Amino acid sequence: MKNFLIDQNCKYLAKDEFQHYFENYDKMYVVGKDLKQREYDEGLGKFCKDKECDLITADSKAYTHFLSQEINTVQISELHYEDEADRPIYRVKIID
Repeated sequence: MKNFLIDQNCKYLAKDEFQHYFENYDKMYVVGKDLKQREYDEGLGKFCKDKECDLITADSKAYTHFLSQEINTVQISELHYEDEADRPIYRVKIID
């Protein structure tokens, strides 16, 4: 994927100080700005597929929104660990 979508639960990653995590991407999208938060559940998988995005999220079950959108396989990996909130931040990548 060439682009990424930052979930509403980790919007702080859109700040310049975190851009080193996204050096290999071309474009950043943010939930609430580029994808309406109200349309999030229904449109998440389709948005990421159409825009060739990886999802960056703290929600370990976010992949369920992908699998309901004609996406068969996703890969989930840990992007980084958020020490203050004591939680991992995940990258959800569409495989097929």
